[in-house]
Amino acid sequence: MLVLALSLGLIGTSCSKATNVANAPPLSKEIEYAFTKENQHPEKLLIQVINAAQSTLDIAIYSLTNKDITNAIIDAKRRGVAVRIITDQSMAHTQMSQVQLLKQMKDTGIPIKENAHSGIMHLKVTIADKSVITTGSFNYSVAAATVNDEVLISLHSPPLAGEWSDEFGKMWNDAVDFRDLK
Repeated sequence: MLVLALSLGLIGTSCSKATNVANAPPLSKEIEYAFTKENQHPEKLLIQVINAAQSTLDIAIYSLTNKDITNAIIDAKRRGVAVRIITDQSMAHTQMSQVQLLKQMKDTGIPIKENAHSGIMHLKVTIADKSVITTGSFNYSVAAATVNDEVLISLHSPPLAGEWSDEFGKMWNDAVDFRDLK
């Protein structure tokens, strides 16, 4: 958390409140954010980032039950973006809507891993093209988008995104704590 706080301070002071994401300017601000209870629609900000991805999309997400988000991820794969997903083992096998959506994504050729360690994989992170990061409390779920108090932050910083991409790569290549989703 300290690294994130320091990184935010180093990125700059340009912030954009995504009050109407559908009419937001192109992804050019260094920091954007959206709160659910402010009717700012974090899912729309996330989908903008996913739709803008051109080469890579690395996603580490605890809960993934929002069809609009999974459809955007599948569309990214279909347009040639290299997509990788890491999720939580308990959610991947017990949350039926997540089970179905993960299967749908696997069927389109998206590689998916789950944690094999005893804790939960509780990250909520997307890294697009090693230049944009989304993070926050926002799970990619229907409940997060409709009833919960949540926030999504989008950080446009290639240096920071590169570091986060390296961390994702360590998780992806860790054969002890992570395994292919069955």
